[in-house]
Amino acid sequence: MSEKDMVEEEITYYVFVKKGHWHFAPQYLSAGMTTVQWIFPVPEPNAVGTLDRQNNGIMFIKFGEYGAEPDSEIIAQDYGERIYDLFDYRFSQNFTDDTIAYSQNYAAVIANVKTGKAFYAGSNLSVDDYMLGIRFLDPQQKLFVVVKSIRGEKQCRTESIHVMTLENREFIDTGWSIALGETHRISRYFPLHHTWLVHNHYLFVHDREWNKIVCTDGKESVQHPFSELYNINFGRIGIVKDFAIHPTLPFGVIIEERVSNTYNLIVLRWDLTNPKKKAEQVISLHYDLGYLQSHLGLERMALAYQSFSPDGNWYVVGCIAPDAPQSPHFIAVPVTPIDKEHPDFLDTDNLVILGQIAGMTSIAWTSGPTSYVVSNGELLHKWDLDELPNARVFVMPEDGGAGEKASIFRRIGRLFGKG
Repeated sequence: MSEKDMVEEEITYYVFVKKGHWHFAPQYLSAGMTTVQWIFPVPEPNAVGTLDRQNNGIMFIKFGEYGAEPDSEIIAQDYGERIYDLFDYRFSQNFTDDTIAYSQNYAAVIANVKTGKAFYAGSNLSVDDYMLGIRFLDPQQKLFVVVKSIRGEKQCRTESIHVMTLENREFIDTGWSIALGETHRISRYFPLHHTWLVHNHYLFVHDREWNKIVCTDGKESVQHPFSELYNINFGRIGIVKDFAIHPTLPFGVIIEERVSNTYNLIVLRWDLTNPKKKAEQVISLHYDLGYLQSHLGLERMALAYQSFSPDGNWYVVGCIAPDAPQSPHFIAVPVTPIDKEHPDFLDTDNLVILGQIAGMTSIAWTSGPTSYVVSNGELLHKWDLDELPNARVFVMPEDGGAGEKASIFRRIGRLFGKG
């Protein structure tokens, strides 16, 4: 590699320090399409999926070198008359090596991205009832998690989560279900929060009635440290708005809302050998991100859209104004192994502000490299978080600096095994 190539490679990515906070700008990409409203994760490196109206099918958007417009590839098409329309879509955040899934009003779509074959699977819903979510639970046993929205009296709708088997293109109830709550309308926006998730073939659901987290493998109740730790300490935690479990490390994150309408992050960890310390850790690992509120220009701030990167190196959450949830300010927090220098898993001292996306419509992670991708219906915003350790850091004049500064992310890169 020539010296010129090395210089160009080093300055591809920049981090700017503004008022003491680290900012990392995205790439702005169009994929050659007029609109990209929905994106979702797929089993393809450095790519996301979308639904394309013109080709009436599922398309992969494949990213390339920095700044280059991505390529598009039709994966499956014409398996329905109108694949892209004014439906209430919910895209599965997990997938198998060759299959993805999404729900669409009265049915789900199961698509093999290797063969291009896709089909609709129903669940015996009436004309007033909807399917509002789907996840793979145990693909080997054809077990799925499906969210149903059932219309009741006075326009009120009851949402419930079901474990179902897929048989002859039809979802059959296994008998395991739990209520999620009531709502008066169905939102077509990307969901702010989830009080359920699938992790390592286990389904976790927050039971509002009993204020506990239940865990099942789809057939019977299962003991898991995350749900057990919450159920022991629920009295110390506010209203559960959302929760996420790290892909490999022994901890999870809860977004809690306090009676004062403030939002915090609670980390539940089960790497502790002394059970008496567990209750103490629920309080000590209590992150208040309110100090970002004025910096982001928010009069009030809530938290939403949390997730971990597929490799587990990053935790991303959106800081939102309660009256403008579709215009979040995203922040990325490095996930670091526990040591004397990093007593907690979330390194909030080195969080990075990714920026605000006005009119956000959908979110997806990529792997190989790890990138966070957000659509606003017109452009894709892509942050290559794997490249942060190599970014050149500049301090803005208002911070007393002008020019380059040594990057803290090189140290983070070494923690990730990338430097």
